[in-house]
Amino acid sequence: MAAERAWQGTTDGNSWMHRNLIRIMRIVPLRLMYGFVALFVVPFYFVFSKGFRPTYRFFHHRLGYSSVKSFFATYCNFCRFSQVILDRFYCYAGGKFEFQIDQYQLYQDCAAAEPGFLILSAHVGNYELAGYSLVATQKRYNTLVFGGEAESVMQNRQKMFADTNIRMILVKEDMSHIFLMNSALENGESVSIPADRVVHNQKTVTCNLLGAPAKLPLGPFMMAAQRDVALLSIQVMKESAKQYHIYIEQLKSESASVRDKAADLAQQYANHVESVVRKYPYQWFNYYDFWQA
Repeated sequence: MAAERAWQGTTDGNSWMHRNLIRIMRIVPLRLMYGFVALFVVPFYFVFSKGFRPTYRFFHHRLGYSSVKSFFATYCNFCRFSQVILDRFYCYAGGKFEFQIDQYQLYQDCAAAEPGFLILSAHVGNYELAGYSLVATQKRYNTLVFGGEAESVMQNRQKMFADTNIRMILVKEDMSHIFLMNSALENGESVSIPADRVVHNQKTVTCNLLGAPAKLPLGPFMMAAQRDVALLSIQVMKESAKQYHIYIEQLKSESASVRDKAADLAQQYANHVESVVRKYPYQWFNYYDFWQA
Protein backbone atom coordinates (compact mmCIF):
# COMPACT_ATOMS: atom_id res chain seq x y z
CA MET A 1 0.00 0.00 0.00
CA ALA A 2 2.85 2.37 0.78
CA ALA A 3 4.15 2.11 -2.75
CA GLU A 4 0.76 2.95 -4.23
CA ARG A 5 0.42 5.98 -1.99
CA ALA A 6 3.89 7.06 -3.07
CA TRP A 7 2.86 6.89 -6.72
CA GLN A 8 -0.66 8.23 -6.41
CA GLY A 9 -0.28 10.56 -3.45
CA THR A 10 -2.83 12.02 -1.05
CA THR A 11 -1.84 15.68 -0.66
CA ASP A 12 -3.02 18.84 -2.36
CA GLY A 13 0.44 19.17 -3.90
CA ASN A 14 0.07 15.82 -5.58
CA SER A 15 -3.43 16.74 -6.71
CA TRP A 16 -1.89 19.72 -8.51
CA MET A 17 0.71 17.40 -10.01
CA HIS A 18 -1.97 14.97 -11.16
CA ARG A 19 -3.95 17.70 -12.91
CA ASN A 20 -0.84 18.81 -14.77
CA LEU A 21 0.05 15.22 -15.61
CA ILE A 22 -3.34 14.83 -17.27
CA ARG A 23 -2.71 17.97 -19.33
CA ILE A 24 0.71 16.67 -20.37
CA MET A 25 -0.66 13.29 -21.40
CA ARG A 26 -3.07 14.96 -23.78
CA ILE A 27 -0.14 16.11 -25.91
CA VAL A 28 2.80 13.79 -25.14
CA PRO A 29 2.78 10.26 -26.67
CA LEU A 30 2.20 7.51 -24.13
CA ARG A 31 5.35 5.55 -25.01
CA LEU A 32 7.45 8.69 -24.53
CA MET A 33 5.97 9.08 -21.06
CA TYR A 34 6.84 5.45 -20.31
CA GLY A 35 10.46 6.07 -21.29
CA PHE A 36 10.78 9.27 -19.29
CA VAL A 37 9.39 7.69 -16.13
CA ALA A 38 11.53 4.56 -16.52
CA LEU A 39 14.71 6.66 -16.82
CA PHE A 40 14.08 9.46 -14.33
CA VAL A 41 11.38 8.39 -11.85
CA VAL A 42 11.56 4.61 -11.40
CA PRO A 43 15.26 4.61 -10.35
CA PHE A 44 14.40 6.82 -7.35
CA TYR A 45 11.68 4.44 -6.14
CA PHE A 46 13.84 1.45 -6.99
CA VAL A 47 16.52 2.69 -4.58
CA PHE A 48 14.42 4.23 -1.81
CA SER A 49 11.04 2.44 -1.88
CA LYS A 50 10.20 -0.05 0.86
CA GLY A 51 8.69 -2.15 -1.91
CA PHE A 52 12.06 -3.28 -3.24
CA ARG A 53 12.77 -6.03 -0.72
CA PRO A 54 9.35 -7.75 -0.77
CA THR A 55 9.25 -7.58 -4.56
CA TYR A 56 12.77 -9.01 -4.83
CA ARG A 57 11.77 -11.82 -2.45
CA PHE A 58 8.64 -12.44 -4.53
CA PHE A 59 10.74 -13.15 -7.61
CA HIS A 60 13.51 -14.97 -5.75
CA HIS A 61 11.48 -17.13 -3.35
CA ARG A 62 8.06 -17.49 -4.94
CA LEU A 63 9.04 -17.67 -8.62
CA GLY A 64 12.49 -19.18 -8.10
CA TYR A 65 14.47 -16.58 -10.04
CA SER A 66 18.22 -16.27 -9.47
CA SER A 67 19.54 -13.34 -7.41
CA VAL A 68 20.60 -11.41 -10.50
CA LYS A 69 17.39 -12.14 -12.40
CA SER A 70 15.31 -11.18 -9.35
CA PHE A 71 17.12 -7.84 -9.14
CA PHE A 72 16.39 -6.94 -12.76
CA ALA A 73 12.86 -8.38 -12.54
CA THR A 74 12.16 -6.05 -9.62
CA TYR A 75 13.21 -3.06 -11.74
CA CYS A 76 10.98 -4.29 -14.58
CA ASN A 77 8.13 -4.66 -12.10
CA PHE A 78 8.55 -1.04 -10.97
CA CYS A 79 8.59 0.08 -14.60
CA ARG A 80 5.42 -1.89 -15.32
CA PHE A 81 3.70 -0.40 -12.29
CA SER A 82 4.58 3.11 -13.46
CA GLN A 83 3.06 2.28 -16.85
CA VAL A 84 -0.14 1.06 -15.21
CA ILE A 85 -0.43 4.31 -13.24
CA LEU A 86 0.25 6.36 -16.37
CA ASP A 87 -2.40 4.37 -18.23
CA ARG A 88 -4.99 5.45 -15.67
CA PHE A 89 -4.11 9.10 -16.19
CA TYR A 90 -4.06 8.51 -19.94
CA CYS A 91 -7.70 7.40 -19.60
CA TYR A 92 -8.46 10.50 -17.50
CA ALA A 93 -7.00 12.54 -20.37
CA GLY A 94 -9.34 10.86 -22.86
CA GLY A 95 -7.05 8.10 -24.11
CA LYS A 96 -8.39 4.72 -25.23
CA PHE A 97 -7.14 1.13 -24.97
CA GLU A 98 -8.02 -2.07 -26.77
CA PHE A 99 -9.29 -5.02 -24.71
CA GLN A 100 -9.26 -8.74 -25.38
CA ILE A 101 -11.72 -10.45 -23.04
CA ASP A 102 -11.64 -14.17 -22.21
CA GLN A 103 -14.96 -15.82 -21.29
CA TYR A 104 -16.87 -12.56 -21.66
CA GLN A 105 -20.10 -14.55 -21.81
CA LEU A 106 -19.72 -15.40 -18.11
CA TYR A 107 -19.87 -11.72 -17.26
CA GLN A 108 -22.70 -11.01 -19.67
CA ASP A 109 -24.79 -13.85 -18.24
CA CYS A 110 -24.35 -12.54 -14.69
CA ALA A 111 -25.12 -9.00 -15.80
CA ALA A 112 -28.31 -10.10 -17.56
CA ALA A 113 -29.59 -12.24 -14.68
CA GLU A 114 -31.88 -10.79 -12.00
CA PRO A 115 -29.76 -11.59 -8.88
CA GLY A 116 -26.76 -9.51 -7.91
CA PHE A 117 -23.26 -10.92 -8.22
CA LEU A 118 -19.76 -10.38 -6.87
CA ILE A 119 -16.56 -9.60 -8.76
CA LEU A 120 -13.18 -10.22 -7.13
CA SER A 121 -10.07 -8.40 -8.31
CA ALA A 122 -6.47 -8.34 -7.06
CA HIS A 123 -3.54 -5.95 -6.96
CA VAL A 124 -2.17 -7.29 -10.22
CA GLY A 125 -2.42 -5.71 -13.64
CA ASN A 126 -4.74 -2.69 -13.94
CA TYR A 127 -8.18 -3.66 -12.69
CA GLU A 128 -9.48 -0.08 -12.70
CA LEU A 129 -9.66 -0.24 -16.49
CA ALA A 130 -12.25 -3.02 -16.19
CA GLY A 131 -14.71 -0.34 -15.18
CA TYR A 132 -14.20 1.31 -18.57
CA SER A 133 -14.83 -1.90 -20.52
CA LEU A 134 -17.13 -4.16 -18.45
CA VAL A 135 -20.07 -1.83 -17.93
CA ALA A 136 -23.33 -3.67 -17.45
CA THR A 137 -26.18 -1.48 -18.65
CA GLN A 138 -28.68 -3.92 -17.13
CA LYS A 139 -27.56 -3.30 -13.55
CA ARG A 140 -25.41 -0.96 -11.53
CA TYR A 141 -21.71 -1.78 -11.21
CA ASN A 142 -20.50 -0.92 -7.69
CA THR A 143 -16.76 -0.83 -7.11
CA LEU A 144 -14.86 -0.42 -3.86
CA VAL A 145 -12.31 2.39 -3.93
CA PHE A 146 -9.57 3.24 -1.46
CA GLY A 147 -10.74 6.40 0.28
CA GLY A 148 -7.32 7.98 0.85
CA GLU A 149 -6.38 8.75 -2.73
CA ALA A 150 -5.79 12.21 -4.08
CA GLU A 151 -8.85 14.34 -4.75
CA SER A 152 -7.82 14.74 -8.39
CA VAL A 153 -7.83 10.96 -8.86
CA MET A 154 -11.31 10.65 -7.38
CA GLN A 155 -12.60 13.57 -9.44
CA ASN A 156 -11.32 12.06 -12.66
CA ARG A 157 -12.81 8.70 -11.83
CA GLN A 158 -16.14 10.42 -11.26
CA LYS A 159 -15.77 12.13 -14.63
CA MET A 160 -14.91 8.84 -16.37
CA PHE A 161 -17.94 7.16 -14.79
CA ALA A 162 -20.37 10.07 -15.27
CA ASP A 163 -22.07 8.53 -18.32
CA THR A 164 -21.95 4.95 -17.07
CA ASN A 165 -23.87 2.84 -14.58
CA ILE A 166 -20.91 2.72 -12.17
CA ARG A 167 -20.94 3.79 -8.53
CA MET A 168 -17.81 4.08 -6.40
CA ILE A 169 -18.06 2.92 -2.79
CA LEU A 170 -15.34 4.36 -0.58
CA VAL A 171 -13.74 2.00 1.91
CA LYS A 172 -14.07 3.64 5.34
CA GLU A 173 -12.80 2.79 8.79
CA ASP A 174 -16.35 2.77 10.21
CA MET A 175 -17.07 -0.14 7.84
CA SER A 176 -20.14 1.63 6.41
CA HIS A 177 -19.10 0.38 2.99
CA ILE A 178 -20.19 -3.13 4.08
CA PHE A 179 -23.78 -1.90 4.42
CA LEU A 180 -23.66 -0.35 0.93
CA MET A 181 -22.27 -3.56 -0.56
CA ASN A 182 -24.99 -5.71 1.01
CA SER A 183 -27.65 -3.25 -0.09
CA ALA A 184 -26.35 -3.34 -3.65
CA LEU A 185 -26.48 -7.14 -3.78
CA GLU A 186 -30.02 -7.12 -2.35
CA ASN A 187 -31.00 -4.75 -5.17
CA GLY A 188 -29.65 -7.16 -7.78
CA GLU A 189 -26.54 -5.09 -8.58
CA SER A 190 -22.93 -6.17 -9.05
CA VAL A 191 -20.23 -5.43 -6.47
CA SER A 192 -16.51 -5.41 -7.24
CA ILE A 193 -14.07 -6.08 -4.38
CA PRO A 194 -10.28 -6.48 -4.21
CA ALA A 195 -9.81 -9.78 -2.36
CA ASP A 196 -6.07 -10.10 -1.88
CA ARG A 197 -5.34 -7.72 1.03
CA VAL A 198 -6.25 -7.85 4.70
CA VAL A 199 -7.19 -4.48 6.23
CA HIS A 200 -8.85 -3.25 9.44
CA ASN A 201 -8.06 -6.50 11.32
CA GLN A 202 -10.31 -8.53 9.04
CA LYS A 203 -10.83 -12.23 9.57
CA THR A 204 -8.69 -14.25 7.19
CA VAL A 205 -8.62 -17.52 5.30
CA THR A 206 -5.33 -19.23 4.48
CA CYS A 207 -4.80 -20.41 0.90
CA ASN A 208 -1.93 -21.85 -1.06
CA LEU A 209 -0.62 -19.22 -3.44
CA LEU A 210 2.54 -19.70 -5.51
CA GLY A 211 3.64 -22.61 -3.36
CA ALA A 212 3.26 -21.05 0.09
CA PRO A 213 0.44 -20.29 2.57
CA ALA A 214 -1.02 -16.81 2.17
CA LYS A 215 -3.74 -15.05 4.13
CA LEU A 216 -6.68 -13.55 2.23
CA PRO A 217 -9.59 -11.58 3.68
CA LEU A 218 -12.41 -13.97 4.52
CA GLY A 219 -15.18 -11.37 4.09
CA PRO A 220 -15.64 -11.41 0.28
CA PHE A 221 -15.80 -15.21 0.18
CA MET A 222 -18.16 -15.44 3.16
CA MET A 223 -20.41 -12.85 1.52
CA ALA A 224 -20.58 -14.95 -1.65
CA ALA A 225 -21.13 -18.18 0.31
CA GLN A 226 -23.80 -16.79 2.64
CA ARG A 227 -25.75 -15.03 -0.08
CA ASP A 228 -25.17 -17.80 -2.64
CA VAL A 229 -24.54 -15.25 -5.40
CA ALA A 230 -22.51 -15.76 -8.55
CA LEU A 231 -18.82 -15.02 -8.04
CA LEU A 232 -16.38 -13.95 -10.76
CA SER A 233 -12.62 -13.45 -10.53
CA ILE A 234 -11.57 -10.78 -13.05
CA GLN A 235 -7.98 -9.71 -13.68
CA VAL A 236 -6.99 -7.04 -16.22
CA MET A 237 -3.44 -7.49 -17.48
CA LYS A 238 -1.34 -5.17 -19.63
CA GLU A 239 -0.15 -6.72 -22.90
CA SER A 240 1.40 -3.75 -24.69
CA ALA A 241 1.26 0.04 -24.76
CA LYS A 242 -2.35 0.19 -25.93
CA GLN A 243 -3.65 -3.32 -25.29
CA TYR A 244 -5.02 -5.15 -22.24
CA HIS A 245 -6.18 -8.72 -21.73
CA ILE A 246 -9.10 -9.38 -19.35
CA TYR A 247 -9.29 -12.82 -17.74
CA ILE A 248 -12.67 -13.88 -16.33
CA GLU A 249 -13.29 -17.04 -14.32
CA GLN A 250 -16.40 -18.09 -12.42
CA LEU A 251 -15.81 -19.55 -8.95
CA LYS A 252 -18.19 -22.26 -7.72
CA SER A 253 -18.27 -24.57 -4.71
CA GLU A 254 -20.43 -27.57 -3.81
CA SER A 255 -19.31 -27.63 -0.16
CA ALA A 256 -22.11 -28.14 2.34
CA SER A 257 -21.21 -25.65 5.07
CA VAL A 258 -20.90 -21.91 4.49
CA ARG A 259 -17.43 -21.87 6.06
CA ASP A 260 -16.13 -24.69 3.85
CA LYS A 261 -17.72 -23.11 0.80
CA ALA A 262 -15.99 -19.79 1.55
CA ALA A 263 -12.63 -21.54 1.99
CA ASP A 264 -13.11 -23.43 -1.28
CA LEU A 265 -13.98 -20.22 -3.15
CA ALA A 266 -10.93 -18.49 -1.65
CA GLN A 267 -8.61 -21.23 -2.89
CA GLN A 268 -10.17 -21.11 -6.36
CA TYR A 269 -9.60 -17.36 -6.38
CA ALA A 270 -5.98 -17.85 -5.31
CA ASN A 271 -5.53 -20.40 -8.11
CA HIS A 272 -6.87 -17.93 -10.67
CA VAL A 273 -4.63 -15.13 -9.43
CA GLU A 274 -1.64 -17.49 -9.51
CA SER A 275 -2.35 -18.59 -13.08
CA VAL A 276 -2.46 -14.96 -14.20
CA VAL A 277 0.63 -13.92 -12.23
CA ARG A 278 2.66 -16.75 -13.73
CA LYS A 279 1.80 -15.39 -17.19
CA TYR A 280 2.53 -11.78 -16.15
CA PRO A 281 5.08 -11.93 -13.29
CA TYR A 282 6.04 -8.26 -13.68
CA GLN A 283 2.47 -7.23 -12.85
CA TRP A 284 2.39 -8.38 -9.22
CA PHE A 285 1.85 -5.12 -7.32
CA ASN A 286 1.64 -6.12 -3.66
CA TYR A 287 4.59 -4.15 -2.29
CA TYR A 288 4.85 -5.72 1.14
CA ASP A 289 5.69 -9.15 2.58
CA PHE A 290 2.51 -10.76 1.31
CA TRP A 291 3.24 -14.25 2.63
CA GLN A 292 4.23 -12.97 6.07
CA ALA A 293 1.32 -10.55 6.56
